[in-house]
Amino acid sequence: MTTELRKLLALPTPRWTLVATVFGVVVALVVAALAGPGDGKDMMPVQLGVGLATSVGAIVLGAWMIGVEYGQRTLRRALSADPSRARLVLTKLAVALGAVTVVTLLISALTAPLFSAIGSAHDETMTIADQLQYGLAALANNLIYATVAFALALLTRSMAGGMALALVFAFVIDSLMSAIPVVGEYALGTGVMGLMTEISGVAIGGIQESGPSLLLALGITAAWLAAMLGISVTRFMRTDVD
Repeated sequence: MTTELRKLLALPTPRWTLVATVFGVVVALVVAALAGPGDGKDMMPVQLGVGLATSVGAIVLGAWMIGVEYGQRTLRRALSADPSRARLVLTKLAVALGAVTVVTLLISALTAPLFSAIGSAHDETMTIADQLQYGLAALANNLIYATVAFALALLTRSMAGGMALALVFAFVIDSLMSAIPVVGEYALGTGVMGLMTEISGVAIGGIQESGPSLLLALGITAAWLAAMLGISVTRFMRTDVD
């Protein structure tokens, strides 16, 4: 665990990912301040700023956490220090999810009063409490897609491959699947939007009208994550390390 934390703090990719995430949030703040927040009840600037920026950052970090070992060809050395492949995977995933949690909650807490003040200046209401509640919904989303990116990077044995696949899956494939009748009801995106709507109280993608119940959303999400992690970890456990 200590080694993974040191890598997270010492290597450049996590730092630049954090910088890019913060930059995205700042852009959302500036746009909201200049153009107004629109309908404050929908908290669209918060969704695009805190939600989108941290989501992309979570995907990048999730793919980097295991993919960097393949890119730098250091996985064999890591396994020589600790030959338990299962423990290695779980430790890396735990550190990635821990970092995603800290960053998402900090950004949510720091930006909530700023967005609230911007809303008040434009005669719209975006309460700090509502934004913090949305921050918890964004955290759920980020933890899920960080796990997806981690699993895909482990499966492809590539940071770039896992990152690209995860971004395409999250923003293209998942959306297309969600739009397909019957099939879309069990897409990962449907489950995630259902969870976010339940947590935040804000309709995410119109899910409030026809989305799954909380238990079904949890079941859909858990099934997708179990399948992705199961396939990638099984391949990792049974194949040689380059």
